[in-house]
Amino acid sequence: MNHKITVQKERRDFLKKLGAGSLAALSVPVLANSKTPDPMPVPAANILPDEKYWEQIKKQFSVPSNLIMLNAANLCPPPVSVSGEVQGFINGLEKDVSFQYRSQFTDKRKKAVEALAQFTGVANDEIGITRNTSESNNIIVNGLDLKAGDEIILWDQNHPSNSTAWENRAKRYGFTVKKVSVPVAPKSVEDLLKPFRDAITPQTKLIGFSHISNTSGIALPARLICELAGQKNILTLVDGAQSLGMVALDLKDMGCDFYTGSTHKWLMGPLENGILYVKKQSSDQLWPNIISAGWKEGGQTVDEKYCMLGQRNEATVSGLAETVKFHQTIGKKNIENRVVQLNTYLKEQIKTKLPQITFITPLSPELSGGVTIISLPGKKPAEVAQKLYEVHGIAAAPTGGIRMSPHIYNTLADMDKVVKALESLLA
Repeated sequence: MNHKITVQKERRDFLKKLGAGSLAALSVPVLANSKTPDPMPVPAANILPDEKYWEQIKKQFSVPSNLIMLNAANLCPPPVSVSGEVQGFINGLEKDVSFQYRSQFTDKRKKAVEALAQFTGVANDEIGITRNTSESNNIIVNGLDLKAGDEIILWDQNHPSNSTAWENRAKRYGFTVKKVSVPVAPKSVEDLLKPFRDAITPQTKLIGFSHISNTSGIALPARLICELAGQKNILTLVDGAQSLGMVALDLKDMGCDFYTGSTHKWLMGPLENGILYVKKQSSDQLWPNIISAGWKEGGQTVDEKYCMLGQRNEATVSGLAETVKFHQTIGKKNIENRVVQLNTYLKEQIKTKLPQITFITPLSPELSGGVTIISLPGKKPAEVAQKLYEVHGIAAAPTGGIRMSPHIYNTLADMDKVVKALESLLA
């Protein structure tokens, strides 16, 4: 049997294993850009869509055919509908920086906030636009009243903006930072929940954790941790850098007090934008710590109270509503399912064909997100990542190992190419 037929059979077998209905019936998005393909027939209910559907989605991006982007955990390309929207306003701004021209951005920002609130399942006045996850995290870090005798619990896999930032503030104010670890190879959700439960004391005021680790790919049970904390009147900060745009979020259902994220990662939106969610019932516990022109005492919304950050690249904010529209056209759950499908397929192919490779990320989709991290025997991650890009045009990251984070602009054929490239590096 030739290689092409073998690969096609493996993909068919893989899709069958996922089971009917794991990807709901989809319709091809009709997007406002010159690269939009002709509409395709909608698959029948409870039947997995043909891979051609996702090949059509891939055409919505400007990535050339000789490159494979596997770095959604750090930076995603935007769809051309989003980049076109942003570039149009950048061009306009370069020609006319008057207050009169820029007045339109007030309404653009309002619509962006509304779109992001609807996308995450919260009220308009609970969402604000920052510049990235780090800025959003630090607004929380520096905005809460914490004192000597208080303690906070952090996951030891948190990003520095939700870890080192807390430690530096603790040096000034005397509260205690307690870090918890989860098993390197968790076998159940309980393995991930228990360390947080065991760490809680009467002095605990907040639990801060990354929804999905950027260094291991482990996905924490956010709703269960938030529920546990809520029962004890403990605040929760969820760093959603690796879940905003990948997970079909409903922050009300998650139950967190604060949620942060960036639009340039899994959301596939414009650079230099982030989100800050503050639950209405928790807003009176948070002080603003960046105050600039436009801030008013008594501001009623999160965007007014915490996100007046001075001069901004207003043209990029204008692309956020289009970004959300792109996700909604495809469907949030469909996007999550596709990312799971790509990662599951990639893991299975590596496990079967390259058994000498070690997985840092759990194989189970229940315990991981859109990030797959592996270790190649005898190889330095930085050298492997460089070879993957230079020789094979594959953009991965040397973070925690070889970090690969495929998104909807990738195909199963791309995953096959990745496996072949890894095989060549092991030869």
